[in-house]
Amino acid sequence: MAQRPGPQSEDVRKTSPSPAEPLLPEFSDPSFDPVDFLNDTLPPLSTSQSRSAGGSSIADVSARTQSLLSQLTAQNARLSNTLNQLTDEIIRSSGRLAYEVEVLRGETIGLSDTLTDTLQDDIRSFLPQGLPQPAAAAQEEDVHLEGKEEKVEKESGTKTQPEITQEDPEYISRLRTLMQVRTRLEEVIQVFGDAMEWPLPPSEVSITSSFISVSAPEAGPESRSLEEKGREVAKKFRSQVTGLLDSNGGGEAGLEAAARRVEELRLLAGVWKGTVEEKPRLKFVDSLAKIVEDRRKVLESQAREREEKEARKAGGTASKGRTSELPSREKSESTGSGLMRNLQRLRDEIYLE
Repeated sequence: MAQRPGPQSEDVRKTSPSPAEPLLPEFSDPSFDPVDFLNDTLPPLSTSQSRSAGGSSIADVSARTQSLLSQLTAQNARLSNTLNQLTDEIIRSSGRLAYEVEVLRGETIGLSDTLTDTLQDDIRSFLPQGLPQPAAAAQEEDVHLEGKEEKVEKESGTKTQPEITQEDPEYISRLRTLMQVRTRLEEVIQVFGDAMEWPLPPSEVSITSSFISVSAPEAGPESRSLEEKGREVAKKFRSQVTGLLDSNGGGEAGLEAAARRVEELRLLAGVWKGTVEEKPRLKFVDSLAKIVEDRRKVLESQAREREEKEARKAGGTASKGRTSELPSREKSESTGSGLMRNLQRLRDEIYLE
C-alpha cells in the first residue's frame, strides 16, 4: 500500500468512514492528496521484519481497501444518479420555462397595445402629454440627476466621486474572443476558397533555371482542361477590371474600384509566395495594374485638356474686351484733343484783337 517515509502516529490516522458518512469533504478540498487520504484512511501494514503494535496484516488491509473502494463506487453511482436527475429536471423544465416566457411576452405585448391604443384617451385625461417614451423618460431622468448632482456639488463644494466602470464578465470576454477567432477563420477560409478558384495555366509556369532547362511533358486531357480553365479565369478577371473602369461613366469612381480589385488580386497572389506560381500570378496582376494606370493617364490628360480649353476660352474673352475698349479710348482722346485745339485758337484770336 502507498506509504510515505517517516514515522506516523496513530492519532493522526482516521478510522475508516462508515457508508453513511460521505467522503465529499475529503475530495472537495483543494489541497486533496490521494497518498495522504489513503495513509489516513487505511491502517498501516505490518511486515515480518517490523511488527508494530497497531499494525495490520495484509489481509486486513486488503479487506479495508475493498470496503473503501466499494464505498467510493457507491458514492460515485449515487452522485451520477443525482446528476442525471438534475439534468433531466433541467431538460424538462426548459420547455416549461420557454412556455412561460412566451406567455409573459404575449401579456407584455397585450399590455403595451392596451396602453397605446385602447386606453390612450383615458390616459390623456389624466396626463395631457400622454405616456412618456422610454428614451425621453430616461433622458429627463439623466438631466434631473445631473442637475441634482451639480446642485449638491455647489452646496457642499466637494468633488464628485470618480465614475465606476463595470468590467464585462469573463465569459463575455471569452465569447468576444471566440467571435474574433471565428471571424478570422471565416476570412482565411474565404481567402483560400478564392485562391482555389484561381487556377494557373500550366503553360505560364516555366520550369527553368540558369543551368538546366526542363521541357514539360506532352499535355494530356487533364492538363488541357486546366489550361482552358486558367485562361477563362484570367479572362474573367481582366473583364472585371475593364468593366469597373467603364462603370460610372468611366470616371474616377470606376478607376478607384478597379484599383481596389487589382489590389485584392495582388493580396490573393500572396498565398503562393515562395512557390513557382508566385511570379506568373504577380506578372498577371501587374498587367491588370498597367491597364488601370493607362486609364488613369488618359483621364489625367483629358482633365488637363479641359483645363487648358477653359483657360484659352477665358483668355479670348478678356482679349476681346480689351480690343473693344481701344476704339472708344481713341475716340475720347481725339475728342479731348480737338477741344483743346479750339480753346487754343480762341485764345490766339483774343490776343490778336
